Amino acid sequence: MTEGLKLTVEEGKCVQASAYVPADNFTEYHVREDVDVMFKISIAVLAECLNIFGSAEESSLKMYYRCEGSPLLLVLQPQSVHNVMTDCEISTQTPDSLLDLRDSDADEVAKLVLKAPAFLALLADLERSCDVLELNLSPEHPNVSIVTYGMQDRSCIDMPKSSDMVSSFSCEQALTLRYQLHHIRLFMKALALSSKVVLRFSSNGVLLLQLKLEKEDQRQMFSEFYIVPLLDD
Repeated sequence: MTEGLKLTVEEGKCVQASAYVPADNFTEYHVREDVDVMFKISIAVLAECLNIFGSAEESSLKMYYRCEGSPLLLVLQPQSVHNVMTDCEISTQTPDSLLDLRDSDADEVAKLVLKAPAFLALLADLERSCDVLELNLSPEHPNVSIVTYGMQDRSCIDMPKSSDMVSSFSCEQALTLRYQLHHIRLFMKALALSSKVVLRFSSNGVLLLQLKLEKEDQRQMFSEFYIVPLLDD
């Protein structure tokens, strides 16, 4: 992509996550405009390569990709040590077809904009023994209720639109949606790096979370998560 880098992963055709790194976040960024550059790599191998000097070490990174079938080359150099450099080659594959969760026939029925740090703290307080998260949204008070269910436990948190956590809320009719709490927890690491989170609910029940990360120099990166709802019994 000439606009920047997009990374997409899926879990069990139930969750799809994408991270967008605009081109202006790179010191140098060059992609041929006449070619769609797409390939598949192991996310575990990529993470291991990026942390080769340890997670606490800041490193410069160069990435090179020549053509279809060629490996992705990473060149890393730690900031704290001079004259030290390592390069890693990651085998690439032709990408699989991704599940398309952007249903053009599904209308947006509710939208919730939250302050990311406060929302992260709320999710961190949820009982870990629970496996189902229920969201109840309504134009009437308390507007948002978060209910968790486990084998024997049930808890409820109310969040009115007047809450300091809520930046914006829109919902024209009451709705109730359920999701696997495990799927919700998947975006908590990204949420910890974000300043704002937007939750969009479609008429088919699919939840779209959009996260914005602002760096100190005001350049931005984005990530989004599509989460498929639990079906009614």
